[in-house]
Amino acid sequence: MVGRFKAVGFDMDGTFLRTHVDYDRLNNVDREVLARHGVPFDEIDFEGRAKRLRTPIRRWLEANGRGSEWEGINSEIDDLATECECEFVDEAEPFPGSLEAIDGIRAKGLKVGILTRGSLQYAKRALGPAFDDFDAVMGRDYSFYDDAKPSPVAMVQFASLLGVDPSEILYVGDNISDWQSAVGAGAVFVGVLTGSCTEAEWLDADPDMIVVDRAGDVVELLR
Repeated sequence: MVGRFKAVGFDMDGTFLRTHVDYDRLNNVDREVLARHGVPFDEIDFEGRAKRLRTPIRRWLEANGRGSEWEGINSEIDDLATECECEFVDEAEPFPGSLEAIDGIRAKGLKVGILTRGSLQYAKRALGPAFDDFDAVMGRDYSFYDDAKPSPVAMVQFASLLGVDPSEILYVGDNISDWQSAVGAGAVFVGVLTGSCTEAEWLDADPDMIVVDRAGDVVELLR
């Protein structure tokens, strides 16, 4: 399997690291910030997406003569999200085998990176000294928020940072957003069982998916 790949990428939370994040609050920081600014959240059409985009907020502001507020509100949402992510960051720890996998992957001549929906600041704090062991670490704030996972744009940008084509990446993740971003860009995906998806849920999404117990097990796939 090594021959077709030039890099291995990992999701961070629930995949490479065991972390503690208040996702109920994190997933609603946009609602919280808009309430502060008197913007009626429920009047905005988010198109039913599980991972809400920011573009509908900008459009609402522009349509209601408040377009000048967009940059400040968007930045405030980002800052609150990072604050929420970092609340329990000291509890972050690698899953067994994660750190060892870095050397195992490099021994195969492959690059290794992290692509997360978390901010880069959060990734630096959560990964600690291991941050510098990666060829690339990319967070949601690398570019516009709407291009973060599950958008395939995130995987394309990640591949560019690594200096490879998306099809040359073996990407390991724990939830459907990871899978959508990877396959949408042409990367090969491996599902792990340390996060939000069970084996049955993975195989329901893709009956041919490779599923492993932990992120570190990907090294065995490269033998």
